Amino acid sequence: MAMSEISRCTYHVFLSFRGADTRKSFTDHLYTALVHLGIQTFRDDEEIERGNNIKDEIEKAILHHSKISIVVFSKNYAASTWCLNELVMILEHKKSSKHIVLPVFYDVEPSQVKNQTGSYAEAFTQQEQNLESMVKRWRNALKEVADIGGMVLQDRHESQFIQDIVKEVQNKLHLITLYVPLYLVGIDFIVIQINQWLEQDRANKVGIATICGVGGIGKTTIAKSKRVSTEIQYFYSFTRFRAKNIPRFESFSFLAHVRETSQDYNGLVCLQRQLISDILKGKSYKIYNTDNGINKIKEIVCCRRVLLVLDDVDELEKIRKLMGTQIPFHSGSKIIITSRNRCLLNAHFINQMFDSEASTSCGGLSKLFEVKELASSDSLQLFNWYAFGHNFVLESSMAYARSLVKHCGGLLLALQVLGSSLSSKSMSFWKSALENLEEIPDSKIQKILRISYDSLEDDHDKNLFLDIVCCFIGKHRDYTTTILDGCDFSTTIGIENLVGRSLLTINENNKLMMHQMIRDMGREIIRQESSDIGKRRRLWHKDAFDVIREKIGSKTIKCLTLDLKGLLEDKAKRTNTTLHFPKHSKSQFPMSNDVDMENQAFAKMKRLKLLQLDNVRLKGYFKDFPKRLRWLRWHGFCMQSFPVDFDINELVVLDMRNSKLKQVWKDTECLPNLKILNLNHSHSLLKTPSFSGLPRLEKLMLKDCINLVEVDQSIGELKMLTFLNLKDCTSLKHLPRIIGSLISLEELILSGCSRLDDVPRELHNMESLKVLNLDETAIYQSRLGLQWLLLKRSKGLGLSLESCKLSNDVMPNDLCNLASLKSLNLSRNPFHYLPESLRNLTKLDELLLTSCTELQMIPKLPILLNVFDCNFIVGDNSPFQGYRVILPHFFSSTRCVIFGCENLTEVEDVFKLEPIENFEAEEIKRLFNVDSINRNRLQLYSYLTDSIRLATPQVLQECGKTSTFFVGTSNLFFFLPTPSHPDEKIHRFSLCIVFSLASDQVLEPVPSVYIFNETKRIMLTYRTSFIGIPQTNDNTMLWLIHWPVMDNQFEGGDLVSCMVVPIHLSIRKFGVTYESEHNTRYESGFSHLSTGTIRLWHNYSI
Repeated sequence: MAMSEISRCTYHVFLSFRGADTRKSFTDHLYTALVHLGIQTFRDDEEIERGNNIKDEIEKAILHHSKISIVVFSKNYAASTWCLNELVMILEHKKSSKHIVLPVFYDVEPSQVKNQTGSYAEAFTQQEQNLESMVKRWRNALKEVADIGGMVLQDRHESQFIQDIVKEVQNKLHLITLYVPLYLVGIDFIVIQINQWLEQDRANKVGIATICGVGGIGKTTIAKSKRVSTEIQYFYSFTRFRAKNIPRFESFSFLAHVRETSQDYNGLVCLQRQLISDILKGKSYKIYNTDNGINKIKEIVCCRRVLLVLDDVDELEKIRKLMGTQIPFHSGSKIIITSRNRCLLNAHFINQMFDSEASTSCGGLSKLFEVKELASSDSLQLFNWYAFGHNFVLESSMAYARSLVKHCGGLLLALQVLGSSLSSKSMSFWKSALENLEEIPDSKIQKILRISYDSLEDDHDKNLFLDIVCCFIGKHRDYTTTILDGCDFSTTIGIENLVGRSLLTINENNKLMMHQMIRDMGREIIRQESSDIGKRRRLWHKDAFDVIREKIGSKTIKCLTLDLKGLLEDKAKRTNTTLHFPKHSKSQFPMSNDVDMENQAFAKMKRLKLLQLDNVRLKGYFKDFPKRLRWLRWHGFCMQSFPVDFDINELVVLDMRNSKLKQVWKDTECLPNLKILNLNHSHSLLKTPSFSGLPRLEKLMLKDCINLVEVDQSIGELKMLTFLNLKDCTSLKHLPRIIGSLISLEELILSGCSRLDDVPRELHNMESLKVLNLDETAIYQSRLGLQWLLLKRSKGLGLSLESCKLSNDVMPNDLCNLASLKSLNLSRNPFHYLPESLRNLTKLDELLLTSCTELQMIPKLPILLNVFDCNFIVGDNSPFQGYRVILPHFFSSTRCVIFGCENLTEVEDVFKLEPIENFEAEEIKRLFNVDSINRNRLQLYSYLTDSIRLATPQVLQECGKTSTFFVGTSNLFFFLPTPSHPDEKIHRFSLCIVFSLASDQVLEPVPSVYIFNETKRIMLTYRTSFIGIPQTNDNTMLWLIHWPVMDNQFEGGDLVSCMVVPIHLSIRKFGVTYESEHNTRYESGFSHLSTGTIRLWHNYSI
């Protein structure tokens, strides 16, 4: 790969691997998975020419262009000196730049890499004979990388392992990713149309559009298409600076399945939370009801250009409930709706939804994009990709393919599912499938999709598919796997098979998702089992209700799901009646006699394994209740304790959220297979049950059990427990000391336990603990403060202490024993400064200080510097081809979050803000070449803290530069120097920029200033952390910058140019002076520029 090709790209991930071991297997699959989700990944396919410049090539081509290095350790990795040198370079880069390294141990153990045993020992035996001087560095590098704590394959399936790696990369990059089908064919034209609509009048107009078409035609796929979503990306890299790449949208949100999600309990609130989090780029915000959500949405969309995609909307009323009316969208915002209803939008809705100014422009910018069926040629190509993995098909197979494609009617979903189902099948199977299709009248989509179901290898996968259709759509993959493994399924393999047949997808949150038409196909298969609903194996919704009420169940039933509240709500909608449910209650439900059911209805269901009875009240005894249950979900359970005659001995998952339980069971219950116990929102619960009979329990959820006062001592017996959630247990004051013996516990959530003022000292014994959340607890009242944290070194711990009222008196000064801490959340606490010992947290990946309003200074921390002074070459296609770019180190706002720290004036070695009154007049003159400065108060916005302060002019020192802002342009003088010698070196520049607002939007993106040495092909850049805000668009602000430069970067005779990239600012005047070793020379072009100017060039010779 040529250097120029590498240089013009910026990668998220760099893959380091031993080509002979994994290039065409594991690494290739990992690379494909990363790229498929839009993660730009560098893989050295052709291998850079390997000479003596390994370090230079790596630094220039890869390390300065990637954020994460994934190092794949295989058996023969250490046999390659190239790999070992590459590893050394990666770790050196990590030390100086906080480059992220993710070790992946493919077919070796971390201990084998660290201690160089097995194949690694053999490799070093050979290496030491020839390269003794390098071996020590390689050994140290392997020890260091093995200690980082990467990902180990062990006995996992490779496909799941790759998904876990991809998820970890997404988390570290803070990416929003959307599932998009692997192959996209025939959508280019409509994507181009949508992009053109997004571009038109983008600076001033609000727009709304509908993408409409029949089910399965590809509306959602088009809305998710990378070629559409790239319209929202930011292009901050100066190597790509062109007018067309100026940010079009500042925030983006894709709300999937609006129709279905809005029907769930609290579904609209969940959608509002996601929308707000997306727009605020990950910042969480508590939403308690839809009115609260609507107000917050209006607050945040008014000040930024947003792109919103609302997927699968069937009624305009749902949009009103989601976002309200008279929404003050910022100019340039766009809303895209996918719907089966082409007449969804109308003028009345637009006038009602948007404020008067936006609705006036929006009427002209509302747009309808209708998705048509794929043309026959595109249909054949898409089918071939799914059936064969390519579009180069033998003519003998092409004849069958053409015939099969005709029956799909150009529907993307049908082509995808049918092609996947025939992949790797014999021609005799294809012939049989074609014969079945020819018997289907009018190419009915349900029967076409049925062929994919019939193509499943055995009854195992078919039954797994039907169980997911009935119970687990939208459920987390791990949760579903736990349950169905308990039903004797090989769930992991089965899910992979269903995904491979395009019958199931895994979304970005690792939840099982299914297209509505595939779900309906599955339900129809279930219905066809028998005309007698009591003899079907799976029942849901009204059929389940009827079987229970009429007591017509049979021993064939293995799965039954019923949400009585949802059923009655659906009935009320159909009959236009109103149900009155208690407000502000999750657990209560109006249980009248006409919906009471009898336990006797379940007596014949001897094979029942999967049961959901949300908000159902049963009468009678449980002695004849099914005894083979593996999953019991009973939200709103109305008894105060489990009946003693209820045999739940074989349960794997017990989900009793919103119950009225006061005690779960009276005596010790023996549930040897129970892995998950969920008692969230059980407001009457006073004490946890005894856990002595739950030896295999892995997850225990007690969230919002507001009257819980005691955790049973037997919790110490749960040696397999990995997750414990006690969030918002507001009556809980103490935890048993025995909790420290939970050797497998990885995550402990205690946030919101407002009376919890201490934690057992034994907590430090939890060697597996990865997450400890103590938000909003009363630990500040603890007699020992936080000293218990220092009793033992934590390994890879994430600690959250948000809103704990921590002052500097409570915060421990010595944090040395937490040197392995990886994440620390101290947000919303009243301390004024951070302990100096934080400097020792060299492995800290994330520090959250949101809304620490009293915080004034942050000491020098390793996490703060994301990129040091870096030096690299820009590639061919850049306007700055061949320049050596010098970037100063800058603040990593994704790894140290300081939003809302409004009094923060210094981050050591990053920036310092001081009132101008602290400086003598001579010092101001030396720095800025001015005699006097207007000292009127002004607004100063901080990009780092997202806050505005009103103050007299402040002097900002950052990245070796000094700058200030003040109102107006009066009393400005530049000192004109006498001529200097042509060979003198330039020591500093002083820049003067007079600007006003080009629009009301000043917050993003960050203004940047560039100085180019055209002669030496050097570029310097400065991206400010603060900006002065003029009072109105007509007022001006003066920005002065004192910019020292290094020796030999600029000297007499060099041609120099400057560029300002203000985006949202209008540059009125621009001037520059520069100072040499002995005197100063002045060059300036104070030209008046029109509003909206994007960039300004000024060339001059030194």
